[in-house]
Order: sequence, then structure tokens, then C-alpha cells
Amino acid sequence: MSIVLKGNSNPIRLSGKKAAKTRAVTPVQSLPENEVSFQREGVELRASLGKLTPYAATFDAGHLPTALRTSEVLNNFKITAGNRVVYLGRAVVSNMIHTDASFFCEAKLDSLGAETAFFLPFPESTSNLQEAYHEFFRNWQNSYRISAEFKVLITDVLAYLTSVRQWLEGLEFGLKAQGNRWEQERAIMDVIAPQVIDAFNRQHERFEDMVYALPPDARMAHQDFVRKHWQKLFLSSPFGYRTYHKPNGYAGDYEMMNMIYRNQPEGGSLFEKLIHFLLVSQWPARSVRNRITHLRENIITETARVTRSEKTVRIMNIGCGAAKEVQDFLKETHLSDAADFTLVDFNEETLSYAGAKIAEVKRQCSRRTRVRTQQVSVYELLKRSRQNDGAREKFDLVYCAGLFDYLPPETCRALMDLWYDSLLPGGLMLIANMNDSKPFRNFIEFILDWQLIYRDSGEFLSLAPHHCRETTRVIAEPTSVNLFLHVRKPD
Repeated sequence: MSIVLKGNSNPIRLSGKKAAKTRAVTPVQSLPENEVSFQREGVELRASLGKLTPYAATFDAGHLPTALRTSEVLNNFKITAGNRVVYLGRAVVSNMIHTDASFFCEAKLDSLGAETAFFLPFPESTSNLQEAYHEFFRNWQNSYRISAEFKVLITDVLAYLTSVRQWLEGLEFGLKAQGNRWEQERAIMDVIAPQVIDAFNRQHERFEDMVYALPPDARMAHQDFVRKHWQKLFLSSPFGYRTYHKPNGYAGDYEMMNMIYRNQPEGGSLFEKLIHFLLVSQWPARSVRNRITHLRENIITETARVTRSEKTVRIMNIGCGAAKEVQDFLKETHLSDAADFTLVDFNEETLSYAGAKIAEVKRQCSRRTRVRTQQVSVYELLKRSRQNDGAREKFDLVYCAGLFDYLPPETCRALMDLWYDSLLPGGLMLIANMNDSKPFRNFIEFILDWQLIYRDSGEFLSLAPHHCRETTRVIAEPTSVNLFLHVRKPD
């Protein structure tokens, strides 16, 4: 299906591995009746439609009262073209495009399902119906020119995992009469999971290479092909289901991170547990676990630095999520008694969870650590800073791990300027960002609708305030997937 909008721009071009980091588009003013609308925090927002394809819509987001971020779910997403509704369903922000004149957003449209539909007018005559079919068939041919090698890989993996599922279902049936079923399941997973994961990863690396080699205009058709064959298998797992559906409206929520931290089979069946464990064994998940270690070690180091002067260390964590590194810090060392934490997140459920878990650790370990929570978004932080310049709290350590993966560079720079000014003399600002250095990006975008903004060390360093570049370092954790920007304020 193809919907042509008068006055549209060219489609967004998605290219190879390096070029994929910058997706260029030259939006053109669309007709007034071409618009999108969606629900955000209970409010309906409307925007002018720029470009529509069967896979994505681009719209002018410059006038919206709140900023969007990649991987954010847009509920009740409605597209009106020529005063006619052509799409109604779910969309996920996949890209943000800044131009000199405006700010455009690209939203990936959901696969057709029970809660999503394209609405097409019924032809008025048989001749029109025949013409409509020919148009459909021409577009189908253009969209589904999938290479034979790619088809073989996708169908081979599908056949393999389907056979694994059937075999595990047979084993599971035999376990029903066993009194020690859970121990038997664990033994099966210990033996089978590493072999299945290894077999999948070999094919997965080929998949990543093939997708990067695709011409730009073939990428979305290949995504559609992959989803039709693989998505049900991977979304059967708890991690796959939550990552794709994003019940809190955004990717990387605290429970997704908890699944990664636990790093164990989870699900209702052996196959679900296997797929879940496969997903939390991939490069991004491994790097997130390493990220927690890096954060905890720096919290300990900065606390030791400040307490040598017999002071209480003041620490602010923005986008705190589950605050696993804070929990681990409290469990590990009595230095935590000399720490004062401010945990910031825009999601109330997340703050309630993190606060409860930390309170539990404090009771268990008899800690006196002071922990405060603030429910506020980064955009609200920026707004408040402009209104209260000079009246900011000061901290010895300010860190943010996860948010920059979804934020455009202009926002990142503004936040770093704000947080650097919030540092006490000698203080440290620590920021994390994903780097596209290992094979995983295309899988999580195609299957899990998980779009991140990746930055290499040079791009990451360019976000730091100019006046403190000499005291800034970029550090990678062992997988090199997570990079850390360390900015030290002169003493």
C-alpha cells in the first residue's frame, strides 16, 4: 500500500551502519488537512503530517508543548490525509530530525493487528477495483523484493527455533509427573540454553551484517518480513513482550532493567524461559550489567574522596530507574552512611519502586543514608533552571545512565551545562550512552521496536561543555557497548 501526499518530502533514508546514525530528511510543508494526532499524558496533541509510508509517518513536532524522545509510545495515533482517516493505532518514535526551520519526528507504525488498521476507501466501480488491485500488486512487488539469502536466513532461524520449541514442549510434558520439576527444568536450561544461544548468535551476526548492507529504501520492507517470521517467537518471552509493548509508554523502564539485572530464565514455559534468557544474554544487556558495576565503583570512589574531608557526599542520579547501583552501594560498604542521594525520574511508579527497594536495603543493613526522590522530567529540569538561575543545589557527583540514549544532542548539551554548573568544586559528572560497536542494533529495532541514539567516543565528547573538555574522559565498559563521559570540575 502506498499513500501519496501532495507536497510531501522524500522518505527518510536509512542507510548502512555508519550512515544509519544520521538519518537525513528534508521535510516540506504539508497540506493543512494532512495531520496526525495522538494521546500523551491524557492530552490529545496534533501535528502537521510531513510524510507517510506504509511503515512510518513524519510530522512537525516543533510546536508541541512537551518534547518527544526515541522509543516513546504514541497511543491512539491517528493519521488524517485529505480529510480522511488512513491509520489508527499505535506508533513508536523512531527518529528525531532537526532542521534550520523546525523539528520533525518520525514515528514507526505498528504492524496490522486487532487494535491497528489502515482505512482505505472502497472503489466506486469494478474498473476502479481492478485498478486498485494493480496498484496494490505493484507496491507489493516493490516492497517485497527480499534477497534470497536473507529469506533463507530468516526462515532457517524460524524453522530452528520452532523445532526447539516443539522439542522443549515434549520434554516439558514429560516433566509434569516429576516431583522435582523445577530442578529438572533448571538442569535442562543449564545444558540447552548455552547451545541454543550460541547457534542463534552465529545466525544473528549474519543477520546484522545483511541489514546494514541493505539499500535505504529496502530496509522497512525487510523489517516487515522479519517481524512476520520472528516476532511471535521472541515476544512470547517476558522480556520481549515488555520491551515491545512498553506498558509504561517508553523503552528501558525499571522492570526491563530488573530483568536484565536478574539475568536468568523467566517465563511460563521452557521455551519462553529460553528466549527470555537469550535476550538478556545479548550485548546490550551485558553492557547494562557492566554499567551498574561502573556506577557503583564511582559512587564508592567519590564518597571516599569527599569523606576524607569529613563531609557528607551529595549525589544526584537523573533518570534513576530501579537505582540498582544505589542498592548495591548500600549493601557493600558502610561509606554509604555518609552519602546523601537525590533520585530524579519522571515516572511516579519508578520512584515508588526504587524508594521501597532502597528503604528495604537500609533496614536490612542498618544504613543511615539519606535518600530523597523528585518526580520531574529532564525538560522540566531545564525549564526550572532557566527560572531559578543561581539558586541551584550543588552536588559532589551528578550521574545519568540511560537517558542520553533517547535524547537529541541539543538537549544533551543543555543538560550537561546545567549539571556541570550544579557540581561542587572537584565534583564529577558521569554520563552513559550506548555505542553501536557490537551486532545487536538491527535486531532490537526490527523485533522489539527499541530505537536508541548511538554515539561513538568522538560524538559523545562533542556533547561536553567546551570550557571543560581538557578535564573530560570517555571510558568504555568491557563490552564497549556502553560509553561513559567523565567530566571533572576543577577543585
